[in-house]
Amino acid sequence: MKETLLLIDDDSDAAQSLAKALPAYGVSYAICVAISEEKALEQFQSHSPNVVVLDLSLNDREGVESGFRMLRTFVQSDSSCRVIVLTGHGSLENGVRALQYGAASFLEKPADMSHLAALILDGFEQSRLRRSFLQLQENTQHPHTATLLGKSEAMRQVRESLEYAAATSQPILITGETGTGKGVCAKLIHTMSSRRESRFVRYQPGLGNDDLVGSELFGHKKGAFTGAEADRQGLFSLAEGGTLFLDEIDELPSAVQVSLLGVLQENVFRPLGAEEEEGCSFRLIAATNCDIAQALSSGKLRDDLFHRLAHCEIVLPPLRERKEDIPILADHFLRVLCEKEGMSVTSFEEGALALLDSYDWPGNVRELEACVENAAYRANFQKSPAITPAHVQLRKDAHASCTGSSESFHEQVQAFKTRLIEEALGRNGGNQVKAARELGLDRSSMRRILAK
Repeated sequence: MKETLLLIDDDSDAAQSLAKALPAYGVSYAICVAISEEKALEQFQSHSPNVVVLDLSLNDREGVESGFRMLRTFVQSDSSCRVIVLTGHGSLENGVRALQYGAASFLEKPADMSHLAALILDGFEQSRLRRSFLQLQENTQHPHTATLLGKSEAMRQVRESLEYAAATSQPILITGETGTGKGVCAKLIHTMSSRRESRFVRYQPGLGNDDLVGSELFGHKKGAFTGAEADRQGLFSLAEGGTLFLDEIDELPSAVQVSLLGVLQENVFRPLGAEEEEGCSFRLIAATNCDIAQALSSGKLRDDLFHRLAHCEIVLPPLRERKEDIPILADHFLRVLCEKEGMSVTSFEEGALALLDSYDWPGNVRELEACVENAAYRANFQKSPAITPAHVQLRKDAHASCTGSSESFHEQVQAFKTRLIEEALGRNGGNQVKAARELGLDRSSMRRILAK
């Protein structure tokens, strides 16, 4: 498919002027323009753009919320698409929020053309690399991403289950604690399946009411409920012919679970406020980290929906039950990080590996990755070629609830990296080149860490 840039701005003249000006700055890709949310979603679905430049203030009635809604859809629908957000002058808060939602970068309007063009060109390069990686996964008969690495019998069975699941067209339920890799497995099933050429759409229910959650999935017609000021395409439509991944399906409101069951049984759905039904042929993969028995007894997860999904259930084991895989995973995470950041930490001392083995890993593989990353930065800062026990920092509540989030751990890792960089900048009078050299990083890696 042709590499494409999508410009989204409700000012048609401004968008067309930008499209005409960009080639002079080296942006020589196909450019399409959308001036409404509806047209933007249509263009996104039909062109699969590599890069999107999105004006957050697209809809005067909704303010920036329309822009954030599109941003979430783009990021969830295509991980290889890079979204550059344009915000109003002085809207730093919206820019930071956009980064948290998955935008690659943001600029305040009016944007400097040279800066914008540089971000667009970088976005194409990053998108190209990401798509090459995904294509490599699709062309590999036995993909082993980090989550699935390991020599344990438990992971051998998981890999077999994934291959079987990819060969079927039935709905799938993936269960496992937080951090075990449910999302990674869902994407692998999609890339190994016959639906690989179509979209993989991910959705995690929030705290919205039935109408809002239903609108996300089913779409709606103008006037379907308060605030529905225009027709909107739902995720069922976006995932047509591909895969819809519903993460934490037990968080769906009960009424929406009933409607979803009907869609799975009949392969039709009706957008909110619509008079006619529409056919659908997406493949559903659902996931949850909850205790299934407890969720069923409490009514949080409906029995009928569970039994429809449980024909093909994949259970991901917690890391504490496959500790023989820890050295393999840790080595992989270290190699990937050092290649990305240009660091020279190459190994673990035996004592460090023993320390990793002694821990229960309530955050599972995700927490192990964060721990290795933290330790590698510490070792690199001290010019150590290997990670030692002193570099490994583990949570004191090692036996914390295994379904709990490890977000605080990730925040600690990010805070530590930021502090190291700030201290190095202070010692070098703010000179980024000297600070990066002292830390053993390249300047782009250092900027990327500070931007998080």
